[in-house]
Amino acid sequence: MFCPTYTPTIYHFHTQKPVFRKPRFRVCSSTSTENDRFKVEYTPWLIVGLGNPGNKYHGTRHNVGFEMIDVLARKEGVLMNTIQSKALIGIGAIEDVPILLVKPQTYMNFSGESVASLASHYRVPLRHILMIYDEMALPNGVLRLQPKGGQGYHNGVKSVMGHLDGRRNFPRLSIGIGKPPGNMDMKAFLLQKFSPLERKQIDEALKQGSEAVKTLVLNGFNQGISRFNLVQKYKFHKV
Repeated sequence: MFCPTYTPTIYHFHTQKPVFRKPRFRVCSSTSTENDRFKVEYTPWLIVGLGNPGNKYHGTRHNVGFEMIDVLARKEGVLMNTIQSKALIGIGAIEDVPILLVKPQTYMNFSGESVASLASHYRVPLRHILMIYDEMALPNGVLRLQPKGGQGYHNGVKSVMGHLDGRRNFPRLSIGIGKPPGNMDMKAFLLQKFSPLERKQIDEALKQGSEAVKTLVLNGFNQGISRFNLVQKYKFHKV
């Protein structure tokens, strides 16, 4: 259930009635039936998909981050129905762990405005800010989940890092979209929709990515994530 306050510690044992501060959210699960004294609190995750708002950009390569958020919202039953900090957000949980699904509405190059504001408001630590975005350095449909990284050539990630005081130690799920063919302009390529084959690969990747996000939220960067990355690296290699 959702409780009216949030304390960023993972485990906290209430021995008396808590003092209520500025409203936050958390998910509580009872570990004792005796007067409901013992609560387990989970640090929330801020899961951000990068993209551009508007029908004009729907289905384009640069918006696969938004698409991953849509898949997660459907899978976990989260309603994306709130505007906060210039972003469309949905509040829910993966099992007992609270999550905020976020689609910044600032356009890609200013995504950091929303991310920094929401992270501050909900007191989400850097290690629980998961950024999801398109990556030209990976083949189309190949995913990579890392605990940290740079900005590469991605202006959305650059904006996020800039608004987080240059810090880079936040997780990111990169979704491969491949490189522009020949001498095609990079911007034109990013704003182009996928071919039927590419679309099929992306749809499958989104399903696989949603499972990886669940594993990360529940268990952190464990061996399951390492196996996931290895499988993704060689998924299109023919033996």
